Amino acid sequence: MNVQSFGDMAQYLFLRRRSVELNKTLDTLTQEMSTGIASNLPERLGGDLGFVVDLERSISKMDSYKVAAQEAGLFASTAQSYLERINDNALNLGSDILALSSTSNDTTTQEMATQSANFLTETIANLNGKLSGRSLFAGTDTSSTPLESADTMMTALIAEVGALTDVDDIVQAVENWFNDPAGFDAIMYNGSTNNMSAVRIGANEEVNFALRADDDRLKQAMQSFALGALASSDSLSHLSTVESSALIKRAGTELMNAQSELTDVQSDLGFIQARIDETQTRNTAALTSMGTTLNDLILADPAETASRVEEVQFQLEALYSITVRSSQLNLLNYM
Repeated sequence: MNVQSFGDMAQYLFLRRRSVELNKTLDTLTQEMSTGIASNLPERLGGDLGFVVDLERSISKMDSYKVAAQEAGLFASTAQSYLERINDNALNLGSDILALSSTSNDTTTQEMATQSANFLTETIANLNGKLSGRSLFAGTDTSSTPLESADTMMTALIAEVGALTDVDDIVQAVENWFNDPAGFDAIMYNGSTNNMSAVRIGANEEVNFALRADDDRLKQAMQSFALGALASSDSLSHLSTVESSALIKRAGTELMNAQSELTDVQSDLGFIQARIDETQTRNTAALTSMGTTLNDLILADPAETASRVEEVQFQLEALYSITVRSSQLNLLNYM
């Protein structure tokens, strides 16, 4: 007995095909709602996705510049903080020494010499400073610790000036040691003699960090603290009270000169920080603009998508109702 006519079969196939189409449309719209990206991009863009690809590539590159600028900014601010500590110590100690009266006693001289030795140790520790395991003042050799210890420096200097008593001779000998490649550079400095490579932080912007512990301006600070430390009886015990006092006074003058040099280094670094800040602002603005353009091209309208979902759901419910009624009628005809 032939239960289903050709018309019934055609209707069944139509309803089934329509159900598949609606469910597929619903899946597509649901995906649009979850991702926010329009499903008909080729249609929306006239079949040309090249502009979107180029825009996404530009955004990716700008993101890399943004990260590089953030890292460069952190590098600069960390280095600045180390330099500021050295500068503050030089200014404070230099001012204290120059404020001493001409009749200051040996105890005061020894206190200043001890403080100078302590600040020398702190200065070397600051110039050995690191960020994320990378040395800030070692040039390209960021894995090295750029400077040997303060004890190493003082031992070498005492060997140079141990037999001298004239303050001018001591100062000259110390200065010569710091300027001699076989002196400071060979004994104290372990970093590279090359500056770090330029860091690109924008499409047309890069920064160079010329920060090395063998910079003459930074050596001047160490030299000044070392002069003060030599006035200690623990360093040059053969010096008289008058000679020690004269040496500490010279150290005070040298420290004020060093403070000026340190300010120049900080100023140069501050200029780089300003450029980084300006570039970060431009990068953020460019990313926002490109992101907005990309969103306008590829994002679906949430309200429109939600409305279409409701429409498709209504059509599916209607289709299911028709299918149920059709099945019931076919069963009735069969009975």
